[in-house]
Amino acid sequence: MHQLSAMTTKQVETAALAARMQQLMYTLVRNFRQCDQMCVSRHGITVSQSSTLMAFPLKSEITMNELSETMGLANSTMTRAVDHLVQKDLVTRRQDDRDRRVVLVGLSPEGQELRRRLETEKQLLFQELVRDIPEEQRAATLHALVLVIEVLAKADRDDLLLRWNGGP
Repeated sequence: MHQLSAMTTKQVETAALAARMQQLMYTLVRNFRQCDQMCVSRHGITVSQSSTLMAFPLKSEITMNELSETMGLANSTMTRAVDHLVQKDLVTRRQDDRDRRVVLVGLSPEGQELRRRLETEKQLLFQELVRDIPEEQRAATLHALVLVIEVLAKADRDDLLLRWNGGP
């Protein structure tokens, strides 16, 4: 009976921690998007377009499939996003000479320059934000962020869906 009581307490604590973490993650994402918006709005692009630009290698081309995979988006969604960036002369698109079914995309010279500016501006913004974290808490803050990212990255999405849907 005591073990059941301890398990229940642990489950309650885990649920409370999960709820608080979820709330904090939503707040983190919202605040990050607001910071991102501050950086990108003066360049005439959206936060989504900025994220796409940042997913490109700086000096080489990648396939549309690779870009879609990097962004975690469907090919059709990525194609529409790239269309807008091509119209703004920030991205180039062409068929692969060796396989005409493959579409290669890369940053144009203007896209490379914008990406460099965005990286610099975002780095400066984060340097300002880090100054507000007490020095003795900076390493722990970084460690916690890395840990959360690693856990999210290695989570088996199929296993999670199975558990959510009442599977084994």
